Amino acid sequence: MKYYSTSGNNELIGLEEAVMRSLSPDGGVYMPETIPYIPKALFNNISEMSLTDISYVVGTQLFRSIEPEVINDIVKDVMAFPIPLVKISDRCYSLELFHGPTGSFKDVGTRFMARILTHFRSSGSKDPRPVNVLVATSGDTGAAVADAFGGIDGVSVHILYSKVHNSNRNLGFMQSHESNIHPVEVRGTFDECQNMVRAAILDRDLSRSMRLTSANSLNIARLLPQTFYYFHAYARLVEYGENPHGMVISTPCGNLGNLTAALLSKQMGLPIAGMLAAGSAGERLWGDIRGDIFSTTPNEVTLSTNLSRIHHIVEQNPELKSIIGCHTYSNNDIDSQIYDTYNKSGYLMGRNSAMACRALGEIPSGSGVGVFLSTSNPSGYAAHLNELLGDNVIDEPDVRRHHKPDRNRHVIAPTYQALRKYLLDNSN
Repeated sequence: MKYYSTSGNNELIGLEEAVMRSLSPDGGVYMPETIPYIPKALFNNISEMSLTDISYVVGTQLFRSIEPEVINDIVKDVMAFPIPLVKISDRCYSLELFHGPTGSFKDVGTRFMARILTHFRSSGSKDPRPVNVLVATSGDTGAAVADAFGGIDGVSVHILYSKVHNSNRNLGFMQSHESNIHPVEVRGTFDECQNMVRAAILDRDLSRSMRLTSANSLNIARLLPQTFYYFHAYARLVEYGENPHGMVISTPCGNLGNLTAALLSKQMGLPIAGMLAAGSAGERLWGDIRGDIFSTTPNEVTLSTNLSRIHHIVEQNPELKSIIGCHTYSNNDIDSQIYDTYNKSGYLMGRNSAMACRALGEIPSGSGVGVFLSTSNPSGYAAHLNELLGDNVIDEPDVRRHHKPDRNRHVIAPTYQALRKYLLDNSN
């Protein structure tokens, strides 16, 4: 399978090159030239298939340039934790994606990308130089990347973060892992960190000096594995006796990776009837909402890189735009959803999951069974949940066990020149 850039050039490249570049030289992100259609036979006995079985079938279709036995080994390693589907109320389910090692849905994509990168290096990569992985984080991305890539031979990971946007727990993960993980505190904002990553990836002179890629969701190897859990959700609905045709997916949105993966899953044959993008009012999440419909006008530099992917998917399949709904909620709305859900069902969730759950309440009755993504462990919101619900409903995580102060840490100014100098001085 070949991959093209969303910026419109006609160059087609292979998977290894797309993964190792992350961004096209023209600034676009990569998309598969064709979206494979999953054989209908998969759905005949899907309720009897495990998470790894389903991931194998979908993975071999998405990554056809890699031998099936390699994909099998990768998914068994990556999916070594459960992704339960929990019933919350009548025809409303939570897909819990936070049971991985760092408590975030990002454990799936980062672990898969790390194993793909390791495969390329061990099977005779076209470029034998050591790899430098660059990532910007405002929270759990850095922790997931540190855990996934820690200890991989010939790979150095440089994690750019703005200290004010990261919890002590996430900082602990980044500072406590193997010697190939390098936290880089940027004296600026997360947006500045993102822009610095893009500038480095697109710097042709720098790429001649070192092999540089990114582990943010702009990398196609981070994105595509997120399709696995939608097929898994469908299987579990069948297992529970639900009719999953007409399934409505609701996801909290930050960088739009899960929404993009849902659209890809729909194209691959999964019968998704609706998709809801939920966010917090006042936060820049996806761009413009026009008439409650997702705006697909891409602005890759200042907004999510996945906007351009969504733009291309919808441009090729205009009917998809009508099944996407966008909702934003105030902090009071979110707290109300957490409170009401806990009091009715005893189910605990953090603010991002609550946004996605609340969006399902916006759909008309009879629209189909709803599944919302629980993307992070509610223990990360323990202090707020205990205050909101008036009881010690959840233990706060012990951040001390993750913390090894200042290990491998660097501090730089929020400029590309500072990052470039740091990379030249500290990369493989």
